[in-house]
Amino acid sequence: MCSVWRFCVLFLNMSIVFAYPKRFTIEVPDDETFCAYENLYTSKKYALMYQVIHGGNLDIDLVIRDPRRRIVHERKRGTHEDIKFDSHVNGTFEFCFGNEFSSLSEKLVYFELRPDPYESLSEEAGEAPHVTVLSLVQSTLEAVHLFLSHAESTQIELRNRELGDRMVAEDLNQAVLYWSVAVTIAIFVTSMGQVTVLKNFFADKKTSYSSRGSRL
Repeated sequence: MCSVWRFCVLFLNMSIVFAYPKRFTIEVPDDETFCAYENLYTSKKYALMYQVIHGGNLDIDLVIRDPRRRIVHERKRGTHEDIKFDSHVNGTFEFCFGNEFSSLSEKLVYFELRPDPYESLSEEAGEAPHVTVLSLVQSTLEAVHLFLSHAESTQIELRNRELGDRMVAEDLNQAVLYWSVAVTIAIFVTSMGQVTVLKNFFADKKTSYSSRGSRL
């Protein structure tokens, strides 16, 4: 059942990858590191939000490096963070999520990368931003677009929390099922053992009384 939910969240979060915000949900196996790469442009601000949905203590290591391999941001065993940084150089930035400290549990991690602030409608359409004063209709549309972008990010975050809670509940349900089966088997084996011991005990008594009667 958990695999079905993971497939659903992967499908929903990876529907559009060529425009911002870029959203992904990944599985980071234990004792491994996953790195994503993105070409960023200079003199622009970006925001990276990540959230550990499921696995272990809901923690992950994060390192962001610029094209010159300098560390832009580093966080050890974080659960949820909204990072804002400047792109000082053009090139490929590296975003690495590390789970090397864990030897048992894999982590399900959601992250999104977007410009800060959100792109305007014209920028999302691939056009140059407006340099003239916007009309009333254009200003209204831009405001609605901004509010909807914030609402979308909030809804995705809440959906990820609900998914994490559901996966924990399913794991607990599975653990309870296994323990119930184990306890049932243990009770059955113990009961059969007690019956066998009692039968042997009374059989020994009967043999003893029979031997005494034959002597008399």
